[in-house]
Amino acid sequence: MEEKFQNLIDVLDDYKNRAIKRREVHGLEARPLSAEEVETLFSALSLEGLENKSYKIFIEKRMDKLILDLITNQVRRGTFPSSHAKAEGLSKLIKKAKLTEKENPYLSSDRALELLAEMKGGAAAARLIDLFAKEIYKEEITEILKDTVLLTKKDFNTLKELASENPYFADKVAEIMLSWAKREFASDWELDSHYQGISLKVGDNITTGHLSPSKNADSRTDHPLHAKHVMEGREDEEDLRERLAELKEKNSTVIFTAGKALGEGSSRKSATYTMQQLLGEDLAGEPEKKKGGIVAAKSFAPIFKESLVASGILPLELDTSDIEEGDDLKIDLDQQIMLVNDELELAFELPIDYKLKKIAAGGMTYFDAANELQTMALEYCQEKGIETGDIKTPAQENIVEEESRPPQTLAQKIVAYNRLDGKDTILPGETAQVKMRGAFSQDTTGPMTMEEYQSMAGEDFGADFVVQSLCHTGECPSSSDRDTHRFLNEFVTKRGGVSLETGEGIIHTIGNRFVLPTDVIVGGDSHTRTPRGVSFPAASDIVAGVMKYGKQDLTMDESVKVVFKGEPEAGITARDLVSALVVYAEKTVGKDVYNGRIIEMEGLEFLSSDERYILTNAVAERSASAGVVPSDQTTIETIKENLEYLKNREDADSSPSVKRTIKAVEEYLEDPILFRADEDAEYAAVIEIPLSEIKEPIVAKPHHPDNVAFLDETAGEKVDEVYIGSCVGGDLKSIQEAAEILSGHNIPHGVNVVVGPASRDIYQALMIDGSMIKLTAAGATVIMPGCGLCMGNKRRIGSNSTAFTTTTRNYQSRIGPADSRTYLGSAQVAACTAILGRIPTTEEYMDLYLKRDKN
Repeated sequence: MEEKFQNLIDVLDDYKNRAIKRREVHGLEARPLSAEEVETLFSALSLEGLENKSYKIFIEKRMDKLILDLITNQVRRGTFPSSHAKAEGLSKLIKKAKLTEKENPYLSSDRALELLAEMKGGAAAARLIDLFAKEIYKEEITEILKDTVLLTKKDFNTLKELASENPYFADKVAEIMLSWAKREFASDWELDSHYQGISLKVGDNITTGHLSPSKNADSRTDHPLHAKHVMEGREDEEDLRERLAELKEKNSTVIFTAGKALGEGSSRKSATYTMQQLLGEDLAGEPEKKKGGIVAAKSFAPIFKESLVASGILPLELDTSDIEEGDDLKIDLDQQIMLVNDELELAFELPIDYKLKKIAAGGMTYFDAANELQTMALEYCQEKGIETGDIKTPAQENIVEEESRPPQTLAQKIVAYNRLDGKDTILPGETAQVKMRGAFSQDTTGPMTMEEYQSMAGEDFGADFVVQSLCHTGECPSSSDRDTHRFLNEFVTKRGGVSLETGEGIIHTIGNRFVLPTDVIVGGDSHTRTPRGVSFPAASDIVAGVMKYGKQDLTMDESVKVVFKGEPEAGITARDLVSALVVYAEKTVGKDVYNGRIIEMEGLEFLSSDERYILTNAVAERSASAGVVPSDQTTIETIKENLEYLKNREDADSSPSVKRTIKAVEEYLEDPILFRADEDAEYAAVIEIPLSEIKEPIVAKPHHPDNVAFLDETAGEKVDEVYIGSCVGGDLKSIQEAAEILSGHNIPHGVNVVVGPASRDIYQALMIDGSMIKLTAAGATVIMPGCGLCMGNKRRIGSNSTAFTTTTRNYQSRIGPADSRTYLGSAQVAACTAILGRIPTTEEYMDLYLKRDKN
């Protein structure tokens, strides 16, 4: 007993030290308990005399009360190790009390059952079903299970087995199943019709990088701490937290009110976590979690808007120009009107009804689990002849039937091919459940994704493949990064996924090798844009949902058709065609036409698969939801190469994800499907780009990828840094041509040139063909394959520096301090810039490009 008591004191002392330090340093409460700490606390409940002892963390508490308070409020829900420890501890306590007919003096079995119920499923579900099977609290647990949504398929099947073995259980299980089929657990999932709050006003172009700065990526899973970094690097908004505190003194409900393009940038769930921490209410029994919140903006980046919905935050789209900070805002959802200071009426646009239901459920974790549970319960009722009437799931209610087959765009055909409701077409605005064969996860969002996966009670992966990379933090990792790498590797491989090694490659570069032209894919990076099939970047919870279920509800977006005419002239690269998307949209319909839409690009048959990927990847910077290119024989040849890559992987015979993908690729190649848009398909706009008109490269000026200009307009700008790499500049051809341009030249002293290949096999090819010698002889540094400078979390540029890079984005503060400037362009222009120490003229560029070393 002395040893057990000492273990308790050790745990409490450690928790106290963490709590005091965290409050002193950050002004925050202690982090949730670990599994080992939870186990020690439950073990301590067998000690005598706890009611006569006390312990002080910040205030003196009776020892038994303190233990129960920690168990009740400081353990996560879901299937975290700590969740399992809590559920197991409560279950054992209940069983012991019933077996010995003697209650625990500190925690009654009735209260223990209440705590199990308050866990809302997850790790608690299996323990509740086990108690139910042992006829302990069977009536009470019947009612608890009716209101429990987070069940795994294993839990569901256990109930089915109980019903098949015993008539008593058959009746009880039927009662539970019918309740689930009728969706009774959702009886209180309703949004209020009216809201009132006070405005926190911010400006235009607030990116996810402002809400969740990349340089603080290591704190993203610590939601309260990470939220303290909000707006770092955005000088005009750096006092946001202080302003928020002042507003909350006047009104507890603060409405985040923004200008245009809110949430542009990387698909960071952490940006949504920050919004919840700023705006939401504390969630009882969920340490560090908050719920709810309202965000109003002129326009949203599509990924961010989806992330808000998935988190249970209400996004309102309206003209916020006349709203000032501190204004009183009254919102009427029924009338879709916002009243400002009881004077100005503003109409707003709401998400579709299906998404409003998701918000009402508190987000996708419970909403998606509810849909899956209801579907399984309906199937059970049908099998057993249990009458359910005309009950439908939300997805079934959303099916729209047409009298005749509507013409389909390429993206619509791919999505419709994967519909799970039997319908083979889909129209813009229509929501359907869609099979998603795979999911990509990267290392800065991966920890959040795996936390979300545990929050939604995930077991083995339900998607055909899951690929996890270590590309964002593989270079120069800290000890905590290496700990994260180990965790991600173990977590993903244990559940049937692929965990790439550090230096193996960028997630989309490697992940694309798993993708077929008929696939719908999601990924936790905004550059999840495959050159075949259709892929959607998504926040961590959506990615986790696809990992768990292998499907997701998808609302079809409109498409914009871009037709490239002819072929580019010498020296004009795929990267220049990226910027041409902006130039010709601005000339015709306006560059905002791409926002929230799918860009369908035709006329690119002259490009390789890698070059097509540069185009599809770049739609992220256009705020498009996806980008697609018709597949052809070039695609087929690439898929054959990818099949050899998959078969030669070390895990080809051990990884379920690799084995399933090899089988899928082989079956596809037996009878390839190459979708084409219908000739009469409808588009939001059609843009033609005559390639013969493009006579010089196009670059993006600071501080936005859409701030494009022809090369001569930027010529002469001196640079301190040149970076050739990332997913759109680290392909083999781009680096080879950059090496040819640099060959025989010496990079000026003071110009730092770094090259980062996108994958290990590209790195090896550069060694074999001599490109590595050319690069390093000129004075460039070649780093390990990965994201390098692109994200700006590991590699940064200096103060007051000017950089020319091939990376994806040049937002202020992304890859350097706020006073630094970044130009974006092709690897070929970057190489010329490195030689000159300044951005070249078109004449200089063409001279260097055309005379590049061919040996």
